[in-house]
Amino acid sequence: MARKKNKVSTENWSYKHDYPIEDVWNTDNTLAQLIVPRLQAFKALDKHGGPSDFKDLRGWNNAIQKMIDAFELMKYAGTTNTEDEERTIEQGLDLFRKYFRSLWD
Repeated sequence: MARKKNKVSTENWSYKHDYPIEDVWNTDNTLAQLIVPRLQAFKALDKHGGPSDFKDLRGWNNAIQKMIDAFELMKYAGTTNTEDEERTIEQGLDLFRKYFRSLWD
């Protein structure tokens, strides 16, 4: 017996949700657009410390900037990145994953 695929109906999506269906189709880009200004604000804060992996706040701020750079490159759907940009994205995402729980002050 063939299994039926569960399809999410896009009919009346905006009525049922407080965000457009395009935000779901492009979740990576949508989240990148939300994350960039928040990381920029966090970087600008007069922080009281950071992860112990860094000798000083300059190193922590450099890591945050690499995260920002990665998400900046990911903000727009359909863009093609160079190999260098892909490396920037991967490095920034790795740092974001590693230090996600350290993004507080």
